[in-house]
Amino acid sequence: MFCLICWPAPLVAYLQNTSNPSLDASDKSVIDREAEFCMQAIGATSASLAISYQGKVIYAKGYGFSDRRQRTETSDRVAMRLASCSKPFTAAAIQELIQQGLLKHDTLVFDYLGILPTNDLADPRVRDITVKHLLEHQGGWDRSETFDPMYEIDRIKRELGVAKVKKRHLVRYMWEQPLQFEPGTVDCYSNFGYLLLGLVIEKATGKSFIQSIRDLVTNPIDAGEIFLSSSVSQNRKSREVFYPAENGLNLQLRDSSSGLTADPTTLCKFMETYWLDGRKRTERTGWFYFQIGTHPACTTALMEQREDGLSFAILLNRRQEETYRTDNDAIRERFNNTIDRLAERWLDK
Repeated sequence: MFCLICWPAPLVAYLQNTSNPSLDASDKSVIDREAEFCMQAIGATSASLAISYQGKVIYAKGYGFSDRRQRTETSDRVAMRLASCSKPFTAAAIQELIQQGLLKHDTLVFDYLGILPTNDLADPRVRDITVKHLLEHQGGWDRSETFDPMYEIDRIKRELGVAKVKKRHLVRYMWEQPLQFEPGTVDCYSNFGYLLLGLVIEKATGKSFIQSIRDLVTNPIDAGEIFLSSSVSQNRKSREVFYPAENGLNLQLRDSSSGLTADPTTLCKFMETYWLDGRKRTERTGWFYFQIGTHPACTTALMEQREDGLSFAILLNRRQEETYRTDNDAIRERFNNTIDRLAERWLDK
């Protein structure tokens, strides 16, 4: 239902060429064909992408139609759900708060939040979980052995006997679940860990998560608008795309783990300032990171920072349930192969 992959590569020699690539009509045509192929492959009716280099967006375009009746062409500024591509923004906000001295990497999360158990802890190691553990998906939860609470809302609602599950209910419920490993010892993807980071951000700033992201991350770099979607189509902003298939996910509940909405230009501007692990980007090249985010039925998102200094973001308004993992890999491979071919000329100018 989601995917995060963020791998750093060894440092390599920096590019000597610092000018921005200039795309000609042939380059754009090649990129456009790839985007349209990916749309058709997963049944998307809308897609958008952006490519950036050395601090600037060098190409951005939308494909297909952004409305239900397929009369409005998708522009490059049409916003789509980011799914787990929301997490880099959460990580960047945490790093900014650490730089401001409002948090530390070793801040004990549950003590900081002042969340106390209503009964005996199922696992006392929960108290040892730090901000750094959550950033690096080392909090102690392994969803492959148990479950992901973000996708078990009905179960939690039933077992807690509440009419509507809120973040505090999720935290209370997880207090009573044992950890699967000692915090800080294993890398294991955790949506719940990033929900907790969102609560930490709100506690540190005294503001909502989305306002904190704007104030700490996107507004200072003029990245553009970022917001939360809604499971109710009538409540969405007019610039958000239409999704042919809906899943009813509560994006407000998932805000810091997978709830943000933006356009690919915003993602590229973010990637020109921050690495996808949230650190400020002091070097333009020499590392690569990528992030894939998906939501059932309606979201496929990819952000990538390449070793050669190019970054790209792709958003599509569809996910094929049976094949989305292989689809994600194929989309990433196709775009990297395409950019590899074009970059040989772009970066040699």
